[in-house]
Amino acid sequence: MALIDEAIRSILLADPAVYGLVGTRIFPLELPLECTFPAISYLFPSDPYKRVARPARLQVDCWAEDVMECKNLKLAVENALNGYAGIVNGVNIEGIFPISPYDLAPDETGIFHIPYDFKVIYRT
Repeated sequence: MALIDEAIRSILLADPAVYGLVGTRIFPLELPLECTFPAISYLFPSDPYKRVARPARLQVDCWAEDVMECKNLKLAVENALNGYAGIVNGVNIEGIFPISPYDLAPDETGIFHIPYDFKVIYRT
């Protein structure tokens, strides 16, 4: 079965700007404990496989040790996903649309974090 999770990661990995900033540091759900920054984590806050006549909500989290690096990563993610449509890993993505990003102050570790929500309309 084709998974939307794998398709999202493939889209981000294929984008030169995103890849130039994070390489392969794109992780489902959460970052590993010893993660190098900048990095991306992503998740579907609600179960994307039990949709009923509505799109799935995707949250992409941008992480960096510098505020401007984090903002540049957010822009790269937005450019890679905004309006994306196509077939990826067997998943027919009809459209990805940004909902809202918001900045968060760094936590006690000094890491900056920008969560960004997207609406994903797709069929497997």
